[in-house]
Amino acid sequence: MKMVIAGGGTGGHLFPALALAEEVTGRGGEVLLMGSGRKIEQIALEKTPYQVKPLPVEGVFGRSIPGKFRALGKMIWATFVSTRAIKRFAPQLVFGVGGYASVPTLLAAKLLGIKSALHEQNTIPGRANLFLARLVDRIFVTFPETRRYFPKEKTIVSGMPIRKGLRRGRREHEGIGLLVTGGSQGARTINEAMLEIAPALFQAVPNLFLVHQTGSADYERVKKAYQERSLKAIVLPFIKDMAWAYAQADVVLARAGAATVAELCYLKKPAILIPYPYAVADHQRENARFLVKAKGALMFLENELTPAKLLKALTELLTDADRRRAMSQKLSGLLPENALSIIYKEMEALAAYA
Repeated sequence: MKMVIAGGGTGGHLFPALALAEEVTGRGGEVLLMGSGRKIEQIALEKTPYQVKPLPVEGVFGRSIPGKFRALGKMIWATFVSTRAIKRFAPQLVFGVGGYASVPTLLAAKLLGIKSALHEQNTIPGRANLFLARLVDRIFVTFPETRRYFPKEKTIVSGMPIRKGLRRGRREHEGIGLLVTGGSQGARTINEAMLEIAPALFQAVPNLFLVHQTGSADYERVKKAYQERSLKAIVLPFIKDMAWAYAQADVVLARAGAATVAELCYLKKPAILIPYPYAVADHQRENARFLVKAKGALMFLENELTPAKLLKALTELLTDADRRRAMSQKLSGLLPENALSIIYKEMEALAAYA
């Protein structure tokens, strides 16, 4: 099978794309990845074995009037670039995983008469996927409640495409592990909160093993702050090997991007989630609520968060193995764990009619 996979711009879009690419090539197929060319993609795709085609594209919404016209102009040009690239690659299928690059690529697929599909990661779909849903032949969603936004006849609850190696990380310590991540680009609010509570947290949990992904903008400052306080922490701007990072963690402190939420379910990791408050349609809050309702995670809204609240919640969770075990069990079976098989089987059936 030859497939174009389009999307990217954030880790939440990129990692599902890479998981699907791994599945397709692992079954003897070929993949062309089409992305936005942003820095996160350049880092993550530095040594990728796949063909990669960056597109000259940016988001339209949330910009000034001149910015919207510029972005629309780029979108039109990116559709032309996508059309040429797809013609050269000659795929049977085109698959969108969200992000700016999905729009011109799926438009190009429609213009060329190529079967296509998209995956909506979040509980509440973005405007781009709501528009693209009219053009594609299949729609895959992570969360069961997301079905209501799309046509029933072509929507399938697949769960999240997750890299198969995510469970293969090796634990390197005998303490209590905390993974802090604000997503691939970091989260200043989480970084600041951690720096404020870190001395007290290490005092409350003496055997704490801390891994902190800061994002590139805060990396040097956060790393220096831990060093100045003589606190042992592994501080990284971006974690390429998430299998290793999750293996160190007994608890995860994170934003509530769909990929993070799905990975927590997949790995059954108890978490404290702080949704990004400016996400479109507040979808991160809904993502987090999915785990909170199941009693597999705690949630703090950013405008309600205080260092004292966060310190108390983390300390209680890190020092209570029974509670962590109970939360882990609640995460079991919340989402399908065979998303790649579900998606591949459906795409294979589509290709048979291409």
